Amino acid sequence: MRPRTVFVTGASSGIGRALALEYARGGAKLAIAARRADELDSLARDVKSAGGSAICMTLDVCDVGAAKDAVERAERDLGSLDMVIANAGRGDTRHSSRLDWEHVGAVLDVNVRGALATLTAAIPIMIAQKSGHLVGVSSLAGRRGLPLSAAYSASKAALSMFLESLRIDLAPAGIRVTDVQPGFVETPMSSALEQPKPFLWPVDRAARHIVRRLESTHAPAVIAFPWPLAALTSFSRHLPAWIYDRIVRAAVSSSGA
Repeated sequence: MRPRTVFVTGASSGIGRALALEYARGGAKLAIAARRADELDSLARDVKSAGGSAICMTLDVCDVGAAKDAVERAERDLGSLDMVIANAGRGDTRHSSRLDWEHVGAVLDVNVRGALATLTAAIPIMIAQKSGHLVGVSSLAGRRGLPLSAAYSASKAALSMFLESLRIDLAPAGIRVTDVQPGFVETPMSSALEQPKPFLWPVDRAARHIVRRLESTHAPAVIAFPWPLAALTSFSRHLPAWIYDRIVRAAVSSSGA
């Protein structure tokens, strides 16, 4: 079943925005959260045109108290909370020799603290409802460490492990948990990358795929796409470190990154 009430973080652009519009086309009531109020207002108008309704929440998920308050307000204002999508994310591409805590911490604050705070706030609500669906948008980049992406890969791996534990613990309470692991999708974040982006998907296609998979009777534990890149990253997990390191170093050298 398509959820009737949905809370989405990072909704002002990219996958979050596309997911909000996809659910709006099914008539869902949405609580949309992001830092940019003007972009949220624009999205709310598009949601209404698409057949849904939206409550706008200006939110920086790095403020974990504010994230908790936003989730609780969404449940009160929408009347229930069928689905929470922790989508807000931050990217950073830099060689490990140029890392400092300012950059690493900024990525972890959004991708780990913000996402985990959002999901954690929804757990007691869904336990009380005896139903609900927790969704986290991680990345195929969290499956193995990638060159130039130490903080980003680590943050997405952390989110994936958190979601896996939630799935095991919360299934008896009637709560479904899904880890969405995209590859390259046409978003402002990916547009900033200078490296090659194999199997790049348009954001609307990605959103349709995610929603279609989430609607299945038995919601999958993981939604990983596109399949060629998902298959490659899955295979890479079985490679010894010395082989994997050589392959990725060669790929970086050939791309000129």
